[in-house]
Amino acid sequence: MLITAGALTALLFVGSSAALGFLWYADSLIDQEECVDCDTESGEPMQPVNFLILGSDTREGLTEEEQGRKGSPEDVGGERSDTLILAHFDPRRDQAVLLHFPRDLRVEIPGHGLDKINAAFTFGGPDLTVRTVKAFSGIPIHHYVKVDFNGFRSIVEALGGVEICVDRPMHDELAELDLPHAGCYTMDGDTALAFVRARNVEGDVIPDFARIARQQQFIRAVMNEVFSVGSLPKLPSLISRAARNVTTDDEIDITGLIELGNELKGLAQVDPSGASTIDLRAVPGITQTIGGISYVIAQPEAARLFSRLREGKPLGDIGTVQALTPVSPANIKVRVLGAGGAVEVAEQLLRDAGFVVLESGTAPPARSETAILHAKDAAERAEVVAGYFEGVPVRRGFGKALGGAEVAVVIGPEWTGPAS
Repeated sequence: MLITAGALTALLFVGSSAALGFLWYADSLIDQEECVDCDTESGEPMQPVNFLILGSDTREGLTEEEQGRKGSPEDVGGERSDTLILAHFDPRRDQAVLLHFPRDLRVEIPGHGLDKINAAFTFGGPDLTVRTVKAFSGIPIHHYVKVDFNGFRSIVEALGGVEICVDRPMHDELAELDLPHAGCYTMDGDTALAFVRARNVEGDVIPDFARIARQQQFIRAVMNEVFSVGSLPKLPSLISRAARNVTTDDEIDITGLIELGNELKGLAQVDPSGASTIDLRAVPGITQTIGGISYVIAQPEAARLFSRLREGKPLGDIGTVQALTPVSPANIKVRVLGAGGAVEVAEQLLRDAGFVVLESGTAPPARSETAILHAKDAAERAEVVAGYFEGVPVRRGFGKALGGAEVAVVIGPEWTGPAS
């Protein structure tokens, strides 16, 4: 949904009648369903709009070979929301919030009792999922967008792949993920799907939380790609594939997606302070085994997060860090400071790793060697950045050098690029 909205906006910006005609053609391709439990927008100005983004784990549409590896519709009965994200757009906050709900989150599903939140889709499809999220969070849901395995892969392929950098080898046999070394990869549709679905990667303490952190990293990198000038030639194919591979409620149309894309385009451009951006969070929770089944139990901070979203209040740090899981690059503000080294290379590495990259600057005279500097309370975030700069020392920084960032990377003349 986010990719399509951004692509529609960029294509419309071209301004040709052919582009306009294509947009209306794409509108006819989208599969729509009635959403009984979606809230009707009031039409009042300056009111938030909420989308529920559903990643379905259905095996429908996979080839026989793929079903042999991932399971057939008969083997993997039903359909669950493999990924569940609330996209919250509030003009009062001048910030979009993408809030992940852990798939194992224990909630009350109307008519079915306590269960994992992804089971709501199995019991009653998007409508019951919408009703469940509304009851749990108290937040109205105006629209939903659903995409399955095939749709996700097809959209990534239309982008020509997605460049992602990782800080360690990642292998998950069940998800079919195999990244043999730290470094940067151009992920095709299959690899990208494996990356965002992986739940059994060595080093992950809580699989559900680690997967959310990777999904946030992926979202940040993709948004950079979609809104870049170099993506314009890919847009018609991207929009066409997305339109054929998503299902929405029957109140979404091309006009609404273009308006959403305009919002996203402005928010995706990070200003020097990092104040205006797309905010990625997760419902705060801890794991707990009940009746032999592992769940995620929401913490009191979750209620405060929902309340602040409803009221348009600042969110603070609630939901930016998950238990026993390193902070996602998507939630770390980094600034590159030049000291004679390859600044542009370092910036691109950080963008491809999914960090929030602020405007670069010049290193203080006393800082001439490559190093990672951090604010007083950002040591753990600096260690995440250090994972992408092998052997570079980490030190406490100074306020002026950080320039509003939590972490700054000084690039000296001896650093020419990441190790191959």
